[in-house]
Amino acid sequence: MNAVRDCPAAKWFPSRHHFALARMFAFVRSQFPVRARTDVDHILTSFDRDQSALEQYAISIWIFVTSSCYIAAVLPTRWMVAAPVIAALAAQVVTGSVSVIGSVRANHLRRNSMVLFGLMIIASAYFAMQPALVRYVAWSFLTVVVLNAIAWIAMIALRNSVRELEERCGT
Repeated sequence: MNAVRDCPAAKWFPSRHHFALARMFAFVRSQFPVRARTDVDHILTSFDRDQSALEQYAISIWIFVTSSCYIAAVLPTRWMVAAPVIAALAAQVVTGSVSVIGSVRANHLRRNSMVLFGLMIIASAYFAMQPALVRYVAWSFLTVVVLNAIAWIAMIALRNSVRELEERCGT
């Protein structure tokens, strides 16, 4: 993990974010000047891809709400209230069963993410073709996935600019 001392612009470095849309937003935001804080003597900013709490919570809430909508769409009307509980339980079952595969001490974050997003993309593709109102949720999910892929391609094209931006603070 890298760290930078006394560089207020480091707060908006793309390397502090995990998903391409958040990286793209951080890169655009980093182009605007940041005033130094006057209420502290020194600032130490660390760089970890999974550090952005806003990004992580937004993604988890988005996945939870989307999966709750999908589960509510297949349940009978009187059982729709249980959809959030079933969605949370389903996520835990998927995460637990994927983690069982492989070493006990290994970090399964990447594998769990790939499986969960893969299942959500498959479910979204299925529900996008349904005549029910859940198709709008599915299409919005697929739209964000495509936008993230486009942002990933754009960030590949901007990698030299990102590197120069981060080298200004000595990372």
